[in-house]
Amino acid sequence: MATYRLNMADENLLDEVLDQEVLEERVPRFKTFFEGIQEMKALQAEVSHLGEFTKRTGFTPGKNFQRIATIPYSVKAAIEAVDPEFFRDKEKVLRFLKRHPEYDTRTKLG
Repeated sequence: MATYRLNMADENLLDEVLDQEVLEERVPRFKTFFEGIQEMKALQAEVSHLGEFTKRTGFTPGKNFQRIATIPYSVKAAIEAVDPEFFRDKEKVLRFLKRHPEYDTRTKLG
């Protein structure tokens, strides 16, 4: 399997294309999508379990699964067009969520 290294130019391109304001302007239905993510984040904070070490919500009762984000297929496809291995690399995904908190469904507590 080939390894693809996402460089700074690729990250800047993704940031520019996937900016929340840009998406809402070009695709109006994304505004309600982002509002839905905020609702989901609030509900998830109420019903999910807190991670023992991460202090973030989103864990299932058995604490073996954590929902970390909601990313629409079109955004996923755009990311994979730039970096086909993106979602297989935990560090890339977490770095993306740090730069784009509008997709992150976790809530940090404490």
